[in-house]
Amino acid sequence: MFKEVGWQFQCSNTTCLPFATVAVSNIINCQVACLAQVQCNGATFYRSSSNCELFANVSNQNGNLSANMDTVTMIAIDGTRMPLESSTTTTTTTSTSTTTSTTTAGQ
Repeated sequence: MFKEVGWQFQCSNTTCLPFATVAVSNIINCQVACLAQVQCNGATFYRSSSNCELFANVSNQNGNLSANMDTVTMIAIDGTRMPLESSTTTTTTTSTSTTTSTTTAGQ
């Protein structure tokens, strides 16, 4: 995750609101909380309260940060989440068998 110490998201619209706020003991647990959620791509840790705000849809918010010395904002870097997000493909195979029987009546 990319860290911005002393900066927080400055949201001008509702898509930047956190989808969750969790109480954590330290910044590492805030990072883990974000990385454990597939939709999370940004988090802000408040040092004085140990609150951690989790954000979705903030990957292009680097230019929309405002100063706040109590915060550390972290942005997930695409392709670095472990395990990597993957696409799952399911293949279903169906087989059909037909049995034909012929009965001949005797004369």
